[in-house]
Amino acid sequence: MENLLASLAVTVFVGVLALLAQWSRKSRRAEISFWIVLLFVSLLVLGAGTLLAAARLSGGVPPEIYPPGLLAITAGAVFAAGVIGVALCVPTLLKIVGRRPPSFVTDPPVLLALWLFAMVLLTNNLIGILGFDQLEEIGAFSLGTGGRLPVGLLLASQLPFVVVAVLGVGAGIRRGLRPTLVRLGYGPLGAAQIGVVAAFVALAFAVSLGADALFREFQPQLYREVGEISGTLFDPRGMGAGTAVLFALLIGVGAGLGEETLFRGAVQPVLGIFPTSVLFASMHVQYGPSLLLGYIFVLSLGLGYLRRRYNTTASFLAHAGYNFVSVMVAYFFAA
Repeated sequence: MENLLASLAVTVFVGVLALLAQWSRKSRRAEISFWIVLLFVSLLVLGAGTLLAAARLSGGVPPEIYPPGLLAITAGAVFAAGVIGVALCVPTLLKIVGRRPPSFVTDPPVLLALWLFAMVLLTNNLIGILGFDQLEEIGAFSLGTGGRLPVGLLLASQLPFVVVAVLGVGAGIRRGLRPTLVRLGYGPLGAAQIGVVAAFVALAFAVSLGADALFREFQPQLYREVGEISGTLFDPRGMGAGTAVLFALLIGVGAGLGEETLFRGAVQPVLGIFPTSVLFASMHVQYGPSLLLGYIFVLSLGLGYLRRRYNTTASFLAHAGYNFVSVMVAYFFAA
């Protein structure tokens, strides 16, 4: 319940920021308010990083509650995120006071995207990857469930992605529903294009088997740890066949819709395939500093190509299909 409430709170906060960012393109007062909010939160994050660093240096946090190494990583990442957040606010301040003309960075939606990615990459992804072993020891990757990931929690975790994407491209302020879908790349697919998507899913799954074998060979300890996390959260075994199919569909559609709408739909047209794929791979902290992150990056490049060659519908179907096949193979063939 706590995770669902936290996801709802994040969705509301980010949604309000996205609306304010779009409104800021039309209103100077809104732009100033938007800038104040970003600066205020950045200063709070900076202060939190400073307090965490002080706690680490003083040894005031018992190791059994928060391991010292993980606390150091967390303090450094949070502090850096705060510094970057404040730095991103400087160009807009100079623009507001007339010291600098508008630029790419001072465009409110772009500023919000950069600010959010800085916060997420440094406070969540970097901590998750660098502190993987210690987070796994304290059970952080169980998401408080202690077992299989509830589908409702997965869907709730993807909701902020959809909200950021939809509101971030100006839905309700600069664009109506249809133009928003067009900007996000959603549209129809022909039979031939669906065939390409199916072939992509088959190829991606085949390549994943090779990546998994390399992971098992060269990083055996990390392979076991990652396998335990994935097995706990996404293992469909023990379900009836119908329930497993539904579970696989919801996992596929939920993750695919949220991630593709944000990364391929909203972000890729602005940043390009390569930077978007770096961001996408970094989000998968449950794999730790493993070879699988390289495979996720390659997979993202393929999804990005589908988006560019066809549309976001193609990348979404490919993503959802890949997740569905992976879960069903685990159900029928995993030992």
